[in-house]
Amino acid sequence: MLQRKQTLYLFFAGLITLLLLFIPFGHLSTEWAYYKYTAFSVNEATPDNTFIMSTIGNAILLIATSVLSFLTIFLYKKRTLQLKLISANMFVVLAAIFTITYIYPNFVFPRNIYLSDAKIEYNYVIIISFVSAIGLYFAKKAISKDEAMVRSADRLR
Repeated sequence: MLQRKQTLYLFFAGLITLLLLFIPFGHLSTEWAYYKYTAFSVNEATPDNTFIMSTIGNAILLIATSVLSFLTIFLYKKRTLQLKLISANMFVVLAAIFTITYIYPNFVFPRNIYLSDAKIEYNYVIIISFVSAIGLYFAKKAISKDEAMVRSADRLR
C-alpha cells in the first residue's frame, strides 16, 4: 500500500527535513564578521569557511525527523503504530524548529565570544520546516481516516 496519499505526505515531509540539512538556516552578522548558520555548524562566511561552533543538535533533530518519516512509510499495515510515530515525529519537528529559532540564537550563541552580539537573519528555510509539519499533519489525518474506514468495515461483518 505504498501508493496511498499519506505515503506521499510522509515522503515529502522526510525529504524536506533531509534537505534542511544542506541549506543554511540564516546568517549572523556582527560589526566585524559575517557567519553562516547551518544544521551542523556556524562558519565564517569567507572562502576558507572558518569553523566557529557546532550546532549538531539541529542536525540530530532533523535526521531523526527524516528517519521517522521514512520508517513510518513502511509500517502501512500497522496504522495505529503509524499514528503514534507521526505524533512523535510532529513533536520532533516542532522541537527542531524551536531549537533552530529560539534555543541556539538566545542561549547558545551569546555564550560564544564571536557570536555574543550577533544579529541573526533567517532564510526562507524556517517556513519550509513548517511545511514538513503540515505534511505530517495531513498524513496523520489520512491514516486516521483509513483506520476509521477499516473499523467501520469490521463492524459490518
